[in-house]
Amino acid sequence: MGEGSRNGGRAIIVLAGGRSRRFQSRGYDKCLSYLNNQPLLQHTLNRAAEVAVDEIIVAVRERKQGEDIRKRVKIEIDARARARTEFHIVYDTDTDCAAPVDSGPLSGFIAALEYAPCAQCLFIGCDMPFVNPEVLDFLFETSTSSALGYDAVVPCWENGMLEPLHAVYRREATLTAIRNGVIAGERRLSKILARLNVYFLPVAEIREIDPDLMTFTNINTPAELERCAALMQNDEEERRRKNTIFI
Repeated sequence: MGEGSRNGGRAIIVLAGGRSRRFQSRGYDKCLSYLNNQPLLQHTLNRAAEVAVDEIIVAVRERKQGEDIRKRVKIEIDARARARTEFHIVYDTDTDCAAPVDSGPLSGFIAALEYAPCAQCLFIGCDMPFVNPEVLDFLFETSTSSALGYDAVVPCWENGMLEPLHAVYRREATLTAIRNGVIAGERRLSKILARLNVYFLPVAEIREIDPDLMTFTNINTPAELERCAALMQNDEEERRRKNTIFI
């Protein structure tokens, strides 16, 4: 494990274990579906690798999916991020994972939090190719700077809609809440949030960094994947323009 410890440190956790019937009906895994010549997961990891964290963890559903990811996806830590960032894959179905029986969609959360050596864990979906590294940094900073001891920082839209899969969680409190929730028969993340002391971060603050809030864009269908191709090209060109140093 990296330098992070369960008394400190930061991890980014990418949830890739979900079964998308709309993609599987076409014979392929959503996280490994190609967008502009790279797997969808690769785009998400490329952005995550720009953030200074101790660990980047991908939570998958079983060994075969993990093996496929290792064959087709690589992680390159950005030069601006910490050189000692480590990359790991964890499995929902590990027999040594302390997930309660029938934990359902929360099993990825449990497997990753069981493994993570860091106090702060930022969860994102594998299908978020426009995730903004500056926004992720801001979420971590908000969590760290809060003097009120929040267990989670979750973006909240003006209409009350939440972004719990683009949010920072404190490891110990969240793991305890999920375990207790699963024992009580709760399988929805919204129910787990009710067990935590959450700061609902207004998306208006995130707009100052990402005016179009592209960071929250996720892909649910093959048609959406195709529509994102042009957006991805434009976004990459804009990112290159911002990072160009003129002498």
